[in-house]
Amino acid sequence: MQVGKRAAITGALAATLLTAAPAAAAAADGRDTWLRVTLEKGHAVACQAERDGMEVSLDLYENSTFGTHVSLSVEADGQRYGGGGPVESGLFDRGVISGRVAYSRLEEAAAETQFARVEGSYKASGPRVRVREVHPEPWGKVVTNGWRTPLAAEATVHVLGRQVRLTCGEAFAFDLRATRVGDPGGSRRTR
Repeated sequence: MQVGKRAAITGALAATLLTAAPAAAAAADGRDTWLRVTLEKGHAVACQAERDGMEVSLDLYENSTFGTHVSLSVEADGQRYGGGGPVESGLFDRGVISGRVAYSRLEEAAAETQFARVEGSYKASGPRVRVREVHPEPWGKVVTNGWRTPLAAEATVHVLGRQVRLTCGEAFAFDLRATRVGDPGGSRRTR
């Protein structure tokens, strides 16, 4: 497992989670296109640790429009474990990180599901920064405008009967307006 800069993983996680059924609109050239605008607030935190023969990677992502998602990866004692996905309750609440993550051994087809407990804290670590980004996607593009606030975060995960303190690198809160424009390559006209 590679530990280090997590910005690319956090960005990929965010891009993966930002898909939805958009509203149809007609393009100037008559092709079918669609446009969807969402207001999104949330948090993204990427943490990792490599201690006592154990490597842990944890990504936490909360988006007011697309929900809360967690990704956990663990290597210990020659075994690989992983899990996560959408979680029902928020992980971030007024400076406190708290939640549970389902995980299992990856090499076993019918591995028993276990739960890791995540706890920690976060706070603003700098001024808000204006954001304008354009991300190409296979179906079109996403243009985001708004604010990102850097966070100082710390987290501990209780997994495999061990308590592991993680180092959190990439961490920020966001308040964005995301515009998605695409051409589904469709055959129907929207006029």
